[in-house]
Amino acid sequence: MSQLPRGWNNLKIKDINLYKSSTVNPSKFSDETFELFSVPIFPTRKAEILKGGEIGSTKQLVQEGDVLLCKINPRINRVWTVTANKGYRQIASSEWIVIRSNIHVSNFLKYFFREGKFRDLLCLDVSGVGGSLTRAKPKLVADYEVIVAPLAEQSRIVEKFDEVLAQVDTIKARLDGIPAILKRFRQSILASAVSGKLTEEWRGVNTSTNIANSIQEILSDRSKLVSKRTKEPQTHLKDDEYEIPNSWKWVSLDSLSSKIVDGVHHKPEYIDEGVPFMSVKDINHGKMSFDNCKYISADTHEQIHLRCNPEKGDLLITKSGTIGRTAIVNTDMIFDLFVSVALIKPASAQTNMEYINIALCQWVNTIDVSSRIVGTAIKNLHLRDMRVLAIPFAPIEEQKEIVRLVDQYFAFADTIETQVKKAQSRVDNLTQSILAKAFRGELVPQDPNDESADKLLKRIAQVRKDADALAKAAKKAATAKKKAAKK
Repeated sequence: MSQLPRGWNNLKIKDINLYKSSTVNPSKFSDETFELFSVPIFPTRKAEILKGGEIGSTKQLVQEGDVLLCKINPRINRVWTVTANKGYRQIASSEWIVIRSNIHVSNFLKYFFREGKFRDLLCLDVSGVGGSLTRAKPKLVADYEVIVAPLAEQSRIVEKFDEVLAQVDTIKARLDGIPAILKRFRQSILASAVSGKLTEEWRGVNTSTNIANSIQEILSDRSKLVSKRTKEPQTHLKDDEYEIPNSWKWVSLDSLSSKIVDGVHHKPEYIDEGVPFMSVKDINHGKMSFDNCKYISADTHEQIHLRCNPEKGDLLITKSGTIGRTAIVNTDMIFDLFVSVALIKPASAQTNMEYINIALCQWVNTIDVSSRIVGTAIKNLHLRDMRVLAIPFAPIEEQKEIVRLVDQYFAFADTIETQVKKAQSRVDNLTQSILAKAFRGELVPQDPNDESADKLLKRIAQVRKDADALAKAAKKAATAKKKAAKK
């Protein structure tokens, strides 16, 4: 904080903080209305209006203009200015450090505490074991320095920063809304893909193989792979049908699969290295990841692998907890699955698992699947419901075209998403760079007519001295009056 602009100064928080701790237990005033500045409500930036009987513990009394600096998990950097009084006593959680200064514009202090350098300082020495349990130490915070600038310049800085921040917030809000638009875009592509709308023009200029012959070939291949007990595939649910092209046909997922099974139902013993053991967390964004998976021994693998035996080209879908994440196995690596993940093996080389993946993703996005998810604490999707899932089966050539188009559109969406994340990062950095610029004295021009911080401090000190002298004189007069009254 060296090389301050002309007329600026540094002081410790304890030297500028006029706040004297004062508390109230609202429950003793059950019918009184309070304005409560709590930590949980901070994201709304609106204090709660509550009756004393609704407030469970002792709170700090605060007033308009006080700056609240949150002790809990200081990395989040929650800073709040107590807003204009609405006619009620204003109170704040004890998790706030309250700072009241008569040589600062309140929002100047608020923005100073939000600056990256101060946040880093606040996080340097905390109590607690980590994360949300860490707390800044008020005694140490009291020794941190704050900038004192001429009051008129503080006001200009706050006014300019408010103006710039409003523009930044507008940009940020627009960027934050794009992921939801992209999500709807992907869902609309999936819906168009499995309804035939995506390839409507393609069908107009291309001929396809007979759909019945393709399905019969797949069923023939399937019969050679499945056991006698499961030789006949289950039929699809009619309730899942919707309008599809005449050249398509509804079939069940079971008829296109040689096996639909989940992973092992018991939790095996994990070891540091061995055979990868995959669960829901290892499947995300359409891909498998071995980066953070668990491992089991080769002996355990031998005992359990026949149940699933995942192979390259199989389709995985999460069926417990977070439902509907899918990935096509793209590796020859040996691994096993937990019960939370289901495996779908193709019935034939003619089964396009990438197209089935599209159909599954669309199915999970529809309202219908929600009625088949059971469980309260942990949601589950049953295998029996997967087997009877109605697949809108298109001719093989058209399936390939659908996969190509979906990949193309999704790649386009992914590119935009990457650009949005970069832009969001730049916007977040922009706010901090503006704050840094403000507290280097570069955000607004200085005015030589402004009263310098040194003069302001001297004037405030003289006012305090005069106030103390008056208080002593008043006390002395009161004492003399009492003595006279006794005589």
